[in-house]
Amino acid sequence: MNAAGRALACCVLAFWALAAGAQVALTDDLGRSVALERPARRVVTLAPSLTEAAFAVGSGARVAGVSAWSDFPAAAASLPVVSSAFSIDLEALAKLSPDLVIAWKDSFRASDIPRLEALGAKVFVVQSRTLAEIPRLLRVTAALTGGDAGPAAREYESRLAAVKRRYAGRPGLRVFLEISHRPLMTVAGAHFMNEALAACGATNVFADLPDVAPQVSWEELFARHPDAVVGTGPEGGEAAFLRDWSERGGLEAVRRGRLAFVGSRALGRPSPRVVEGIEALCAAVDRVR
Repeated sequence: MNAAGRALACCVLAFWALAAGAQVALTDDLGRSVALERPARRVVTLAPSLTEAAFAVGSGARVAGVSAWSDFPAAAASLPVVSSAFSIDLEALAKLSPDLVIAWKDSFRASDIPRLEALGAKVFVVQSRTLAEIPRLLRVTAALTGGDAGPAAREYESRLAAVKRRYAGRPGLRVFLEISHRPLMTVAGAHFMNEALAACGATNVFADLPDVAPQVSWEELFARHPDAVVGTGPEGGEAAFLRDWSERGGLEAVRRGRLAFVGSRALGRPSPRVVEGIEALCAAVDRVR
């Protein structure tokens, strides 16, 4: 089934799950068939983007536990934390008695599935690395939890299309997209943050590397000669970003002052809120064109 077919199937499932409390059956991104007798009533989300997706489809009241850094919306920040990017606190999770755990494929060990299922929870593993997959994430989440993905998916797609129209035809810009300074790291390949740059009329000079989040050397960076450097991170990090790069005056982008910082966690999460980060990213790229 192609992407459009999967999206339609998820939408139909969500409708019937919401309307009739019917059984939900979906295939997750590990290729596992996951069936629920009815949409989940107590859900644990093991990544901030999954938490945001659950709230976006109107299922926030069903979220019983979350991962670290699940700070949006505000209601999520007060929920029990049961996991980090590296581990799951099984004891804390068991106390919540979830009937469904939604896990993020890139930060989840499949070997943990039997342990979670032993606690009485179904496990659904999902992955969304591209902007086009975010509406699917919403529809899958809605189907599993009895929510409605329609409004959030439509708003996301509308805003993303508007950004692409606004910046279409702008002069191209080759940038180094920094996600960490120590060590120096960026993103590569078919990653939603590289797609975000493309929506702004820019390209990442390391987009061709095979790893998702490669560490690069200063020698490699100087050799690729970016037109500008764009940093990402939470609000308040701009001063440190500018201070760190002031030490690299040998890079032409630094000498010319072509430095921009996007202070938004939304840009780093493949959730519907990423479009806010893309809007901020495009504005930053435009400032250094």
